Amino acid sequence: MLTTGDYNHKKRECLMSLSTKQLERVLDRDEWDLVARTRSRAIGDVPDTELRDLAKNLRDRRDKARDVARRQRREFRGKVAPQGAAASSDNTGTKAKADALTVALKRVGAEQTRRAEKQRQPSQRSLARKAMALKMRKEALARPLSRTGDEGMKPIVNRKSAKSGALDHAGQRSAMHRSKFAR
Repeated sequence: MLTTGDYNHKKRECLMSLSTKQLERVLDRDEWDLVARTRSRAIGDVPDTELRDLAKNLRDRRDKARDVARRQRREFRGKVAPQGAAASSDNTGTKAKADALTVALKRVGAEQTRRAEKQRQPSQRSLARKAMALKMRKEALARPLSRTGDEGMKPIVNRKSAKSGALDHAGQRSAMHRSKFAR
């Protein structure tokens, strides 16, 4: 069983570290049945309406266990008069019960979120139809609007070519004239 020191030093680990035997020892039969229905294999078989009821029952029992644990803690610290014949000596069992119910409630919430996401996701069929429509629209835009050809290739001006008439016979005189005089 957990001691107060174990719980205080391992607050985060305490939530997930209880074994099945410890859970059976801490929880009563009804609470154990609720927690067992939230285990990974069993929770997938629970219908949505029962999942909502399960969350409500877990939340009610968790809140009750939390309130009792807080009252017990105040009793053994001397802040409040004991409710029974003697003041509580510790609240580790009640605190472990609240933690176990909290973990089960988180599993139910995660399952509800997973189911909601699954319903929001589009089906494979609708995704395939959307992809096909996008592909057809793209192909339609790529086709020319008319059957006439384009203007074809366009000439590229060569900037390194010689001045007009510099290399052929007709322009020989002007080329010789340019070479004689300095620019």
